[in-house]
Amino acid sequence: MNPKHIREIQTNEVLRKRLAKYIALHCFRNTDVLEDLHSGEVPISESGDYSDVKVITPDREIPWSDLSGAVLE
Repeated sequence: MNPKHIREIQTNEVLRKRLAKYIALHCFRNTDVLEDLHSGEVPISESGDYSDVKVITPDREIPWSDLSGAVLE
């Protein structure tokens, strides 16, 4: 990509819209990585707040609330 291409993207609204759609389709949708991420098992919580859910590893049990990014509500 060169300065001419950058200028074209900055000034051409149709090109920007097409580029945005292309990026959304190929980078966020229809990708195996995203589909694989969402296709895993989902825990069931009888308490409703996941305080009764834990991940069992070979060396310990980890409460769901201690997992990185495990905020579910």
